[in-house]
Amino acid sequence: MKTKHVMIAVLMSGGLLLSSCEKEKEPDALAANKELATASGGSQIMSVLFNGDASNGTSNVWKTTNIEGTGAVTTVNDETGTLVWKFLKPSGSHRTECRGAKNYSAQEGDEIYIGWTSKIYMPTDLKTDALFQWKSYPTDGSDQNHPFMVRTKNGKLELQHFDINHVASVPWSTTLSTSTWLKFVIRMKVSRDKTVGFIEFWYNGVKQTLSNGSDRLYCRTLDTVPECDPKWGVYGGDTAQVTHFVKKIRIGTTYADAAQ
Repeated sequence: MKTKHVMIAVLMSGGLLLSSCEKEKEPDALAANKELATASGGSQIMSVLFNGDASNGTSNVWKTTNIEGTGAVTTVNDETGTLVWKFLKPSGSHRTECRGAKNYSAQEGDEIYIGWTSKIYMPTDLKTDALFQWKSYPTDGSDQNHPFMVRTKNGKLELQHFDINHVASVPWSTTLSTSTWLKFVIRMKVSRDKTVGFIEFWYNGVKQTLSNGSDRLYCRTLDTVPECDPKWGVYGGDTAQVTHFVKKIRIGTTYADAAQ
């Protein structure tokens, strides 16, 4: 009987040690997501699907980095001491971007919120191709290439949608503000069916009315190729330097997850 009790004690001790070791190996980004999901206490379903904070490190946030020319992606502290991403695209360079989101991939039927905060330094009349992309991978064989983009043109900040023939429309635009923090949230129903997929858009905490007169645009949000991923940085605007600071990147299942 004594031997049996000893064996049980050893097994229980081993289980505790195993649990402790597994917890130590948990990636920082995943642990941060769990903290956000359980901040109000209790056992809740994790609703933050991706945390793109610069403090989580490049290897836990980005899938790839795309730089054409002499640009750079670094991290710096903002005026509040928060570590943020800095995308520098010098004059004469074409692209400085990073593709997210590490360990996350949207699937047909998902309903997600993508949020981030940007500060942009650039000439207000500069045309860029993208500061944010919902980008198709692989690009070869895609129909839309990038179903959604946020870009600048003629002093405006624009949200663009591309249809199955890669024809662009502009569901929303506003006057471009530089040198100040701007907040974005996109709610998306992920689908290759244009009658099922949709987007809704918040700018600086206010839900926007789109060009169709509604706060929702039904459209195709997933390309024919396997994946669509978010990209942040600077694409285009070759004739001038652009610096794009990005922080509070989130993908979640509620608005509160994304509107940090």
